[in-house]
Amino acid sequence: MIWIDRLRLTATPALLVAVLGFASPTAAQSPLSANDWLKSGTARPAPSTAWRPGDPVPPDAARLRPTRPIAAPTDREGRQIAQDALAVPVGTSRLKAADSDGAGVISARQAGLAEDFWAGTALDTAIGMLRASPALPASRQLARRVIEAQLAPPEIDDPTRQGQFFVARVDQLFRDGALPSARVLLQGAGPDNADSFRRLFDLALLLGGEGQLCTHMARAPGIVPDQAARIYCLAQVGDWQAAALVHHGAARLGLLPEGLDAILTRYLDDGAADGAEPLPVTPADMTPLMFRLHEAIGQPLPTGDLPLPYAWADLDQRAGWKAQLEAAERLARAGVLPSDVLHQLYGAQSPAASGGVWERAAAVQALDAAIATGDGARIGPALRLAFQRLEAAGLRDAFASMVAPDLAPETLPPDSARLALWLRLWAGLTEVSESPDEPLDAALLALASGGQPQPLSPALGALAPVFAGDLPPAPQSGDGMPLAPALYGSLADADAGLQGDFTRAARGVQMLRQLGLIADARRIATQIALDPLLKMPPQTEPAP
Repeated sequence: MIWIDRLRLTATPALLVAVLGFASPTAAQSPLSANDWLKSGTARPAPSTAWRPGDPVPPDAARLRPTRPIAAPTDREGRQIAQDALAVPVGTSRLKAADSDGAGVISARQAGLAEDFWAGTALDTAIGMLRASPALPASRQLARRVIEAQLAPPEIDDPTRQGQFFVARVDQLFRDGALPSARVLLQGAGPDNADSFRRLFDLALLLGGEGQLCTHMARAPGIVPDQAARIYCLAQVGDWQAAALVHHGAARLGLLPEGLDAILTRYLDDGAADGAEPLPVTPADMTPLMFRLHEAIGQPLPTGDLPLPYAWADLDQRAGWKAQLEAAERLARAGVLPSDVLHQLYGAQSPAASGGVWERAAAVQALDAAIATGDGARIGPALRLAFQRLEAAGLRDAFASMVAPDLAPETLPPDSARLALWLRLWAGLTEVSESPDEPLDAALLALASGGQPQPLSPALGALAPVFAGDLPPAPQSGDGMPLAPALYGSLADADAGLQGDFTRAARGVQMLRQLGLIADARRIATQIALDPLLKMPPQTEPAP
């Protein structure tokens, strides 16, 4: 563009420094001399002869004749007597900013946790625990509640580390792909510092809504020191000339990495992209801003090769249906996308081909159509086929949450009824209109609903004794047991049940009961007991 070239010719280093905001406010002023008021034309200091009774003693007079404070008059008992009827001055001080380390989106009670959950745990240890990634869906949900809850943070001895625990929680939600939860957590704490605002900006680039943050950045450009973000937002609000000037200055001063400089050049000057080779892409170095810039210059990137958080960008209506389905399945597989979103996407259009995601969409659509008829003879085969296809894709938990509320086991053929019951129990739905005929199914229902299960499988044999005794007393502050290590250790033990180590898994479930997480212990134990059964569902009915 012509105005970009004109900027390159006319911009001087001094102008660049001034534009980028790096010039010190006093850098352009010469040192003041003792009588600068003579040269500058400013008013001469008032002489001491201008003093009048009631005025403060001038500094020069105070040096020549120091004054001593006059003692306030007192009564016979030594109490001071008021000199006038004025109110006593009230002292004021600036309040500290809210402690973001303890911020959350749900209360400790809603999370089922003690407010002093992190007591006795060092800060670095607590941050390491946040990185745990349980395999069982029920365990994963519990770990996420810990991150989102309003809990007293670990004790922080170093004041310079205030806020690190909050940032670690937000970053873990981002890595897990739980971007909506991370944004709500940040918005609740307030974007009052550069770290919070930069993370909100990254989330907005993937979830949408960056325009509002760009407007905020235009009003307060110093809130983010990242010149690339400032350039992008200047262009977004329509000030392309300022964006080009800041880009040119930042590049001249070496403030932009080479790859980012190249993509910003093409973003600001569409002529630079004409006939040019595609820019190289390194997934490990990808940022949300670079992702959006690649899209803006006509070089959109597939999210399948990028980390999980980038899958949210493909849920945008601008993406094709196949891209939306693949992104939704990735997020559902990680347990960060509501199952109804995936369900809605499955039924959005008619499958255009066969294989892969198309077969799963067709199977779910066929099951929805069968459920709508209420005919058990049609629902049973459609249920089994849909389950087989989604189970093979690692979408068991999403499928159970998606269809379990609409399944009535008592209306289905025997084997399909068992599968429907197991899916309902996996999803945490324990209400049934009729007791199961199979003893194993009755034991699983007892385990999930608060009864005493019979040891009719290896998993039930290890888990049944855990629930045989009375409920343990809820942990209290001062019991001497650090709650956080106990919880995260129990989740690791429970995951061992997926590898067949039911003895260790039972220890983890027992610890959850001791921590007062009764419902979570039941749900996790139920998924441990159901996992080997759902890997080999009954096969007696023919597929449709």
